[in-house]
Amino acid sequence: MNLSQLFQSHISVMQSRYEETLALLQKEDIHIEAVLVHSGTESVYFADDNHVLFQAHAHFQHWLPVQRPDQMVLFQPNKRPVYFQVVPTDFWYEQTVNVEDWWANSFDIVKLSDSNEVMDHLPKLRRIAFLGQNTAFASSLGIPSQLQNERHLCNRLDYCRSIKTDYEVSMVEQANQKAMLGHQAAFDAFMGGGSEWGIHMSFLTASEIIESESPYTNIVGLDEKSAILHYQNKRRQSGMKSRVLLIDAGCKVNGYCSDITRTYTRGDAHPVFTALVAGVDQLQQDLVEQVVSGLSYTELHNQAHEGVLDLLLEHDLCRGSREELKEKNATAVFYPHGTGHLLGLQVHDVSGHFKDNTGVLAPPPEEHRFLRLTRKMEPGMVFTIEPGLYFIPVLLDPHREDELGKLMNWTLIDELTRLGGIRVEDNIVVTQDGRRNLTR
Repeated sequence: MNLSQLFQSHISVMQSRYEETLALLQKEDIHIEAVLVHSGTESVYFADDNHVLFQAHAHFQHWLPVQRPDQMVLFQPNKRPVYFQVVPTDFWYEQTVNVEDWWANSFDIVKLSDSNEVMDHLPKLRRIAFLGQNTAFASSLGIPSQLQNERHLCNRLDYCRSIKTDYEVSMVEQANQKAMLGHQAAFDAFMGGGSEWGIHMSFLTASEIIESESPYTNIVGLDEKSAILHYQNKRRQSGMKSRVLLIDAGCKVNGYCSDITRTYTRGDAHPVFTALVAGVDQLQQDLVEQVVSGLSYTELHNQAHEGVLDLLLEHDLCRGSREELKEKNATAVFYPHGTGHLLGLQVHDVSGHFKDNTGVLAPPPEEHRFLRLTRKMEPGMVFTIEPGLYFIPVLLDPHREDELGKLMNWTLIDELTRLGGIRVEDNIVVTQDGRRNLTR
């Protein structure tokens, strides 16, 4: 299907999901006749007139790819959705909304010059629910507080968002293709001795984006900085003497995110560290091959820790019996984060801990409390798989004198700590008969 057909099919699924959701809520004595989805409102920094970077509400972007404030979509069962296109009269900022046929043909479009004008166009219904951050605006429309981001409605819609339509998968895949151009440029810049800032700029240039268009702040860590999981800085000094690059960077296409990590070493890096990079990369690909509908993501996470333990033993970073190291949770010291998370309109997409569509939670196990995804895999689910192995002093040092520390090869660990950490991350969609890697 072409883009227009993909999007029309997506909107049909959206309408069905919303209709089914309202019907289910009706059976639970929660009566909602329509839903007004708001994109959000711009804000400014405290005591300033400088605007905070605007990010449209994900439930609005689920309906249409317009990254603008104070836009609205009205859903009513068995009716064509209405897009209230707000275009203020303004000579300070560009206010044009680019309307493209491939998505516009799925909506009735009502043009407004002010968001408050929507009052004159809402149906004469008593039970209109509101989805969005600006609840003060909802109140000004007369929508009661109990119908603003109504919890049961949000839970069901959040749960539905985890199962992507063909249009959504296509957008994530295109965001991957775009980002991989940037990753190749980043690798070339690293091999050429580029600084963290220079590598970052190479990624942006090759991906043809500006920083504000990134789905998250690029993580570009050379050597020891690669062990900081969400490293946010960009050093400008030459990277000619650096031996390791970890880059975690993605792109967006029509609001949908990619989230990709690669770790590289130069030829004269410590041979054990270079072998560990190859080992984590192979582990990541092995985990991808395990993906199948019905598998619990928690089980995949457990398998990732088994693979990390294999690497710790193989390369003499830890000694002793496998059982003793598992009993002491040794891998958590080297691998403290979850193996992955849902991905879509948000980098860490919603409902990863939901047990079902009512919002009942399935929390991660206590020993792996940073795991963001505990659900069973289903066709259409898109998530990341990103095992890692790091040398993080704040996690390692407390064990130098305890029982676990007696099983650790501190001489080798200290040699590798200056090189930082390793992570390899791809974006995966679950299919009817297995999986598809959207990154490689």
